Amino acid sequence: MRCLHLFSDWKWTGPAEPVVSLCEELARQGLDVTLAYRKTPLDEFPERTVGKEVERRRVKGFEGFRLSRYFSLKDWLFDFRTLGGYVRQQRIDIVHTHLSHDHSTAVVSLLFRGDAPLVIRTDHKRDGLEKNWTMARLFARTDGVAAYAERIRQADIHNFRYPEERTVMLPPGLRMYSGPTADLRKDLGIEPDEKVVGVIGRLKPDRGYDVILKGFKLLREHVAKVKLVIVGRSSQIEESIKKPLAALGLEKDVILAGYRTDDYFSMISTFDLFLMMRAGSDGTARALREVMGMGRPAIVSDRGMLPELVKDGVSGYVVSDEHKLADRMARVLSDEGLRARLGEAARKIAVEEWNYETQAKKLINFYEKILAMGKRK
Repeated sequence: MRCLHLFSDWKWTGPAEPVVSLCEELARQGLDVTLAYRKTPLDEFPERTVGKEVERRRVKGFEGFRLSRYFSLKDWLFDFRTLGGYVRQQRIDIVHTHLSHDHSTAVVSLLFRGDAPLVIRTDHKRDGLEKNWTMARLFARTDGVAAYAERIRQADIHNFRYPEERTVMLPPGLRMYSGPTADLRKDLGIEPDEKVVGVIGRLKPDRGYDVILKGFKLLREHVAKVKLVIVGRSSQIEESIKKPLAALGLEKDVILAGYRTDDYFSMISTFDLFLMMRAGSDGTARALREVMGMGRPAIVSDRGMLPELVKDGVSGYVVSDEHKLADRMARVLSDEGLRARLGEAARKIAVEEWNYETQAKKLINFYEKILAMGKRK
């Protein structure tokens, strides 16, 4: 079986890490897989890119397509002409797409080819792909659909009238961290006897930070020795974080720790509790799962895939508003035994359920099933 994965981006953001890690594991399990991605358009870029990671992990990559998500008739026509020839020459059995641009590129390029390979789409959206005419037409020409949450899988089946037997729910993958960590309380200006509530993510207004800050304000009315540490960056931080902080009078109780790389897992190990109200653009809530993998309990909202990752009352709590958030935070922070039990359960779930080996095996089985079914009529 030969499989071509398409990813129309070059930045190490969104679903880039899950896609590259999946391709790496598929190859390790013996699948002939190539990852075609957008070539880095800059001569020098200091941060990680898809291309750098593909090379570092020795994944078979291909930079021969343009895969530009931005309006460029020249680039789009180039891919429409070349993709069909490439899959025929390489005898590709499955084209697996991950973003809407590469999905549409694959469908249009292969539209009138009688010997075209099967087209698979992974829905990486935190709330599922948007229901619209264009996406419905793409789904009608798609032979299989994968999602990382049952709620998302069911939404795609319903929104696009898609046959359930051609869908699969994949467990999200996670690379467990086992290296050294350090307590960063002193570096952050936090007293040894203060509890630490952590947040990690892009600091954009649509990530539920309003609920987190309001909930923390309510918590501070009853719990004195606690700090909120927010890890991340965004050009919208003024609107999403700084202005609400000032309005709520929380500047002294909230620490903006910025974007962390070298001490990322030390930061996680410093948390007593983690919060997430909206999953990020990677589609798998990776930061949440990394925190749980290090044995930290989490409180999440009831939106998207989050309630499927955190088992309410087992590995953390699921809440619907800032009042319930404040109540659950107070409960966890005031009970060391409860914190330990929730954290142990969180790590157990991460170890047993979230690994790329299981994910890749399930996807290969799905590929074989869809190949046996053939193209949609």
